[in-house]
Formats: sequence, structure tokens, C-alpha cells
Amino acid sequence: MGMFNLMSKDYTVQYQVLHGDEIVDTDRLNIRAGDHTAARKKADNILRKEFGRTQYKIEWVQRS
Repeated sequence: MGMFNLMSKDYTVQYQVLHGDEIVDTDRLNIRAGDHTAARKKADNILRKEFGRTQYKIEWVQRS
């Protein structure tokens, strides 16, 4: 586990909270992950727990 932490990078994920077709809020998450895809997957799991399956949309992921 320690070896993987050395290779982790910080990513910023911007997402939108939706109500129907309307954008209610836009916010960002800071996530540590090994790569871009892993950061998106971690963010997706966090947001799914918080907002449910279809109430958010990830706009972009970038390395910070």
C-alpha cells in the first residue's frame, strides 16, 4: 500500500448537481489517485453515494 501512495497524484474533479434537466449547483472535489481514470472512478463513487445515480454529472478531471 505504501508503494502506491508514493505514485498517487492530486486531481481536481468538477461536477454539476442536476435536478431534472436544470443545473442546481457546480462544485469541485480534490482526490488523490494513481491516474486520471482512477480519479474519475473515485469521484463517481463518492458522488453516487452522496447524490444518487443520475443527479450529478462530472464535467472534467485535471491534475492539480
